[in-house]
Amino acid sequence: MTILKNLIYLGRQTKVTSLLIIINIVWFAISRLSYPLSFVDSLNGIFFIRWGADVSQLTFSGQYWRMFTCLFMHVSITHLAMNMLALFSVGNILERQIPWFAFLGIYILSGIISSLTSDIATINNNVISCGASGAILGIISALLAYSLVNRESLKEMPVRAIIVSLILTAGLGLLPSINNMAHLGGALAGFILGALISLLIKWFYFSTKLTSFLISIVFIATTGCIYLVYEHFKLPEIIQQIYN
Repeated sequence: MTILKNLIYLGRQTKVTSLLIIINIVWFAISRLSYPLSFVDSLNGIFFIRWGADVSQLTFSGQYWRMFTCLFMHVSITHLAMNMLALFSVGNILERQIPWFAFLGIYILSGIISSLTSDIATINNNVISCGASGAILGIISALLAYSLVNRESLKEMPVRAIIVSLILTAGLGLLPSINNMAHLGGALAGFILGALISLLIKWFYFSTKLTSFLISIVFIATTGCIYLVYEHFKLPEIIQQIYN
């Protein structure tokens, strides 16, 4: 009961993290229950594509939304469980240190950048990518950046949570068919965004309107960069017709 009470307490303190975990679990359950044949290996590719997995040829053919929806698709219960445990470990720490919209923005943008990085790396291959690993690694590296910016001593860093989350999330990269380019893109994006937001909070304080405005500018600029990169790699309309 004590463990359950602690989990409930943490859930109330970090609502965005809890909501993201719930969405991932519900998305997994609904998709699998609505398409039972997804458990048949030969049909897995069709299932994942139908439910929003990221495939570079489809994504660069105008189906840009796949860079977002793939963040909620998971290959198996084990894949889902490891990612959600990693998110729970670091999300409950970082979300209490920065504004909730900043936390959510880092998660989503790191995830999208991880997808875009994967798409660029696999643009000539039919690779199906899915999972929240890139977004979660963005949160992990953002927590690392926050710790480096705000802690005078490295001994005060939440080392245990970072290590556990890295083992759960990045450790999946040791398995076959895991997209390590997505992991790298998400981690780098999270670290840069986390460092910028941490510096803004340190300079202009946590809850000021100026801080919120500047964080919004950072997110808008990042979104603009994502758009420009996507447009650069977007397939010609003639080729798009093949995939649409």
